[in-house]
Amino acid sequence: MLYVTIFIIALITAITRFLPFFIFRNKAPKLITSLGYILPPSLIAMIFIYSCKDIMQNLSNIQDFLNGVYGIIGIFFVLFLHVVFKNMLISIICGTIFYLILCNHEIFIQYISV
Repeated sequence: MLYVTIFIIALITAITRFLPFFIFRNKAPKLITSLGYILPPSLIAMIFIYSCKDIMQNLSNIQDFLNGVYGIIGIFFVLFLHVVFKNMLISIICGTIFYLILCNHEIFIQYISV
């Protein structure tokens, strides 16, 4: 029964992914193509603003001040990477790794020194 459920879920997911290609086989409507250009940058901006909200809250709290500073340093590091390499994948992956190392540097120092 579990395999049937997994198969049905996979089939429904595949149908929702492939159905637009069958419907708009010849030409996509102007609304769909304009959404394709507008949505990715707007989603990235929304995620950035949502992340900065936490940074500003951390800066106002003395106990979490260092996490806010790490967030600001992480933002500048990602901006630097994006200006230098102009590759979003490098910026995202290296920025995430840099931020995690920054936030957990005590754990990494203990792990390396052992």
